[in-house]
Amino acid sequence: MKKYSFLYLVKSDLYRQNGKVSLLLFLKDILFRKGFKFVFWMRAAKHFDSFPLIRYIPKIIYSYYKRVYVSDINYRADIGLGFSIYHVFCTSFGSSVKIGNNVTIVHGVTIAGKNGKFPEIKDNVYIGSGACILGGVVIGNNAIIGANATVTKDVPDNAVVVGNPARIVSYNGSSSALVNVWKEDN
Repeated sequence: MKKYSFLYLVKSDLYRQNGKVSLLLFLKDILFRKGFKFVFWMRAAKHFDSFPLIRYIPKIIYSYYKRVYVSDINYRADIGLGFSIYHVFCTSFGSSVKIGNNVTIVHGVTIAGKNGKFPEIKDNVYIGSGACILGGVVIGNNAIIGANATVTKDVPDNAVVVGNPARIVSYNGSSSALVNVWKEDN
C-alpha cells in the first residue's frame, strides 16, 4: 500500500466525516466526534512509532481511547485514506489486516485471521454493525457487508452480502452507502 504523510491521512479522514476540511472542523471533531478522535490517535500512534521519546505519548492516549471505547484495533494495521469508523465500540482487528481507501466500519465489527491468514478489504467498502470477516478472504471494491454477516469466502467487487454464512443478494455496490468519498487528487 502506498505511504502517505500523517497530515494527508488525517485530512482524508476529516473529509470523510464532514465533506470538507478546515481547522475549526478538526478541532470540533477531535473534541466531540468519537470515531474521528479514535482514528486520529490510532494514526498518530502508528506515525510516531518510529520517533524515540515522543512515541509513547500518542500510544498512551490511543491506549486510553481503546479502553474507553472497548475496542481492540491494533494501530499497526495497514489502513488507507479516508478511513471512517462510526460508533467505535466493540470493534476489533489486528495488525495484519489490510484496509483500503474510503472504508466505513460501524460498531461491533470483528475482522480476524484464521490459520495465519488475514482479511484484505479493498476500496470503498461499507461494513455493517456486528459483521465478522474471518480468514484470508478478500473483500472486493465497492462491496457492502451487511449487519451481522459472517464472511468466510471472498466477496467480489460491487457485491452486497448478508447473512450467516454470508451470501450475495445483489451487485448494486456501495455507491449509495458511502458519503464524502475521498479522492487522492483532493
